[in-house]
Amino acid sequence: MNFKKFFFPKVNKFENTLRIYAIFFPDATNFRLAPTQRLFDPKLLEFLSTGINARVYKFRNTNWVVKEGRWDLNFNLFGDAKLPLPAELTEKVLNLFSFTFLPSTKEILRQYKAYLKFVQYFGYFTKEDEYYHPNLDLILNAQKNIRDSLVFYLDDLEDFYKVKFNPKLKRILESEIKYHNFLPKEYLLVGKSISPMNNKKNTYFIVQEFIKGTLLHDVDEEKLENVVKEQMVLLAYLILLMNFQIHLVPDTRPRYFLAPGVNWLTKTDNIILTNVSVKFIDTRWFWDYKSNLIKRGLIIPDMIINNTKTYLINLLENVK
Repeated sequence: MNFKKFFFPKVNKFENTLRIYAIFFPDATNFRLAPTQRLFDPKLLEFLSTGINARVYKFRNTNWVVKEGRWDLNFNLFGDAKLPLPAELTEKVLNLFSFTFLPSTKEILRQYKAYLKFVQYFGYFTKEDEYYHPNLDLILNAQKNIRDSLVFYLDDLEDFYKVKFNPKLKRILESEIKYHNFLPKEYLLVGKSISPMNNKKNTYFIVQEFIKGTLLHDVDEEKLENVVKEQMVLLAYLILLMNFQIHLVPDTRPRYFLAPGVNWLTKTDNIILTNVSVKFIDTRWFWDYKSNLIKRGLIIPDMIINNTKTYLINLLENVK
């Protein structure tokens, strides 16, 4: 491999190293292991949280986090209650329905392939240092085509979802808000685990820009700036559009599954808000509406889509 093409004067040594070892194509021929136990020395990391699929650490004194894919499994039910599950046994049962969640090589590449589609809808990169990929030009063209045609699909979405949207939606979709970027820069690496719970098994590491803000679950919607509300309108519209066009639904699972009346969009920890911006920080789990009942997540995508549709209708009433 010619490493020289990965080195650019405008990025630091850390990013140059990530580019050498990162995976950019979702096929086995480009799959390689990185020296992750050296790159992600626990002494350099501060533990932040544990999600269903990953443990999250922050690099000390930097604006980067690293998410390590988990080989163990539990669910947050409500409050501090958790449901631990035997991960490999659960995996064997779900495999009967072609469903998997453990970070095997095949699953890592499957998720990354879906992520590259997700990037086309929810990313919009305009600055030279905003994102890196060897095929960035193709990604940028796809992003621009999608964002420039948002209004074109408005009637189709109203027919498909059996709803009539407030005329404010068309105005927002024609404004500069349509070019908002919902995604942080990130790199995918694969290598030996760093957490004791993973028992040194190979797993994925998503190195992502650290976004400081408030998780959507904890946001007081009445205090949102109008520009943020408009971004949330766009986000909801893109969720509906991506499902309509390629039947993928991004995971917006709530923090607590069994909380009464929980909303599968507004109570998620997968989206974070700053004073002026909305970002998707969980970029790997998607529900395929066309898959079998188990693989598609039973009624989960229906709950996400229905909550998104209702949220969009209500939010448009409150946008100036």
